[in-house]
Amino acid sequence: MSMPDIAVGVPNSGELGGAVELSALSLDPIVAQAIAAACQAWIDELQSMVEQCARLSDVRGMGTLQSGLDLARKFSLKAVGGDDSLESVLRSHIAVVTEMRDFFQKCVDRYQSVDASNATTLTTAETPK
Repeated sequence: MSMPDIAVGVPNSGELGGAVELSALSLDPIVAQAIAAACQAWIDELQSMVEQCARLSDVRGMGTLQSGLDLARKFSLKAVGGDDSLESVLRSHIAVVTEMRDFFQKCVDRYQSVDASNATTLTTAETPK
């Protein structure tokens, strides 16, 4: 049994959101709701990690030589404040997972909207006699 071809990479949230609005993407609302909840749990975990980064921002114990002080500063900036710090990477991940959560929640909201609309239409429809 061969696996179907899948596209590598993830479309940006605007493309996915547009697919939901155009009903070009179908997703079981129970699955979408579970994924949105998992995304929120992951956001909470990442946020906890960001808060803990402050503990890593003051590295000590590398000695009193200038090279040791420089190394301690380098490690401190790897945690918080540097160009590629752990804190900035975690915040970037939070932004991506937030977009994912919002997308899946939009799927749920869209499904509920269509379902409510269909229910209203069916209850107001006249039965042929």
